[in-house]
Amino acid sequence: MKRPLCLLAILLSAAVCIYLEVFLSDITGNMNAAPDGSYQTVIGRVQSKEVRRSYQGEFLPVIYIVPTEQINIHSKLIQCYLESGDEALPAIGEYIQVSGKVKTFSAPTNPGEFDSRLYYSTLKISYRLTGVKILKTGGEPNRYRETLYKIRRFLESSLDRALSEQDSAIMKAMLLGDKAFMDEETKDMYKDNGIMHILAVSGLHISLIGMGLYELLRKLGLNKVMTMLFPIAFMYSYGIMCGMGTSSFRAICMFALRLFAPVVGRTYDVLTGLSLAEILLLLDQPLYMYNSGFLFSFGAVIGMTVIRPALSFDAAFEGVTSGKMKFADDEISFAKEILMKLSSGLTSGLSIFLATLPVYASFYYTYPLHSILLNLAVIPLMGILMLLGIITMFLAIFGGAFGVIPGMFVHIILSLYRFLGSSEGIIRGSTWYMGHSQKWQVLIYLGLVAAFVWLSDKDYLPPLKMSVTRVLILAMAVFALTFHVKPDLEIDMVDVGQGDGIVISCGGRHMLIDGGSTSTKNVGKYRIIPFLKYKGIGRLDAVVMTHEDEDHVSGILDIMDDMEKGGIWIDRLLLPEVSTSSQGENYDFLEKRADELRIPIDYINTGESFSLSGATFTCLNPERGMITEEPNAYSMVLYLMYGEFTALFTGDVENEGLTNVKEALKNLWLSAEDEYPDGITLLKVAHHGSKYTTDKEFLDLTRPRLSLISCGAGNSYGHPHDEVLQRLENIGTAVYRTDECGMVTVEVNGGKVTAYCPVNF
Repeated sequence: MKRPLCLLAILLSAAVCIYLEVFLSDITGNMNAAPDGSYQTVIGRVQSKEVRRSYQGEFLPVIYIVPTEQINIHSKLIQCYLESGDEALPAIGEYIQVSGKVKTFSAPTNPGEFDSRLYYSTLKISYRLTGVKILKTGGEPNRYRETLYKIRRFLESSLDRALSEQDSAIMKAMLLGDKAFMDEETKDMYKDNGIMHILAVSGLHISLIGMGLYELLRKLGLNKVMTMLFPIAFMYSYGIMCGMGTSSFRAICMFALRLFAPVVGRTYDVLTGLSLAEILLLLDQPLYMYNSGFLFSFGAVIGMTVIRPALSFDAAFEGVTSGKMKFADDEISFAKEILMKLSSGLTSGLSIFLATLPVYASFYYTYPLHSILLNLAVIPLMGILMLLGIITMFLAIFGGAFGVIPGMFVHIILSLYRFLGSSEGIIRGSTWYMGHSQKWQVLIYLGLVAAFVWLSDKDYLPPLKMSVTRVLILAMAVFALTFHVKPDLEIDMVDVGQGDGIVISCGGRHMLIDGGSTSTKNVGKYRIIPFLKYKGIGRLDAVVMTHEDEDHVSGILDIMDDMEKGGIWIDRLLLPEVSTSSQGENYDFLEKRADELRIPIDYINTGESFSLSGATFTCLNPERGMITEEPNAYSMVLYLMYGEFTALFTGDVENEGLTNVKEALKNLWLSAEDEYPDGITLLKVAHHGSKYTTDKEFLDLTRPRLSLISCGAGNSYGHPHDEVLQRLENIGTAVYRTDECGMVTVEVNGGKVTAYCPVNF
């Protein structure tokens, strides 16, 4: 059988996927950690160590230990953040006793949110200890791994001597696999432009360093075995030093087979090498099938080796003179040579696009289309940049001045990368917000792409018809992957912790009511924006700030910061129209940021209405020019009507604001016969379920069938209060709480209303 390892890899991948679909929650849920926030003392052996940036931006040493009771089994690690960076680190391999505060990794409570529990389970990390103190050390170190760690730190200090802080941080990631020193803005720039792959230690490093060393030894006349073994051992040590990620392991495994094949008289096959690397990785950690880095690494190689040959764009440039026979010594004009290289680059970019699109649709929900063109400039310079970086790093060992000249060229190339990736207009205009794809969509896509490749050398139809058929198959594949059926009206109460954040979608238009939290840091960046991307929302037609408390505005400011860098666009900001004396610092700051970003502002008061596609919103509070010292009182309250579906979004309204709403409801609902309607469909319970609002009179007026409460789990305010829950129970409303079930979704299709919690955690 041709390529039996490929068949085995495909069967193993399918088996692993089925296994994970059934047992994933059991695998990731078994973390063996003490309660979150408790203090624990652990004895174990140091597996590895590194420097990482803490949440406060401080660089701290981190050690990974295997508890002694797990050393002889398939063990999991404990990640230990030391108390300060001044403490002497134990050597790798030593036994230590440490104590610290337990931090467990949680599952996401919103669709699109980063799954830290799955991510750290993939890395075999059970939980984290913070503020760690080393109590005892002992035992013999692993001198091989400890030496590699010291070499890495030494080379990093060499880069620091020759390069600026920003350039050094990038080169540390690129050459030594250490991304800890890169700031978030730089990481986001590389990620948003689809060039994050250049920071991973992968095939290019192996080709440049490993093959360079191999060719050098071959020219020195060493025997075949030594010429093979030494580069493999060197690159394996390099991979260990850099952290041995999935991409570096894949590249080193394929490199080893490439050198080993001629020694045993065999021909090297790329797909066989790729299959062997996949089999070894999945046998060690099946969860890699749910790791985007693993899928990107293998997908890119499959794109270049399987899909690229099936793309025929290069054929137009074969035999560069039409109607003439091409001879080996024919000269090719410079313009045609450039055109051929551009064509080759575009073909490569398209093949990688087709191979990795399901990964983007499953993990990131957007695709930077401009990255296909951007990589035409970035990738050709990568080899030069790496070579210059290596020269700079080793020359600077003898002093920073020795690395100045190559360091200047490193700076020029990195500056070019920053320039190419710094246009927020390009990022915004060419970022495709495709939304999340289901697994069945990915399977259909892969099947259609496989059919496209299979038909590449078939002649069932005339050439032109076959080409059109194959193009249509690709179009169907992309459509099947990215098509989403959406309800007529959708209301999503995002779990922001202790705060509010409600996304309303109707007829292809989208609105956000509030967005903030006092319990979740950067809630906009880590919860609201990921959810918007998950839903394929790249533009908000309106953002409503009901009032200016931190737990309602902090995430809106995050979205504005994202917009400034080319992210999700805000068409309009709606603010409650209150007196100037009632407006606090957050109100004024939000106005200022909107003005800086040229976002139009509308001021809304009682009686005014606006629409979102077929949904109509009427403001019930505040009264125009309302004067109050309490922001909750002037909370904007919106009454939604969509056919027979009605909803009331109340912010944190209370006190005189609640009185205003009651009067507005009476005026709105009193019929000619002085009878109230049957009640509303949906109520967003005010102020996270505080007992100081949502009183009996208000509930008698509204009588909601569904009630949603947004509050943080275990919040210090005791929200929702028992009194409010009892009142809601008395009227028979169904209550959904974000602290109990994560995000809550309400869908309206025709006359049918469905409420559910989309995430199980």
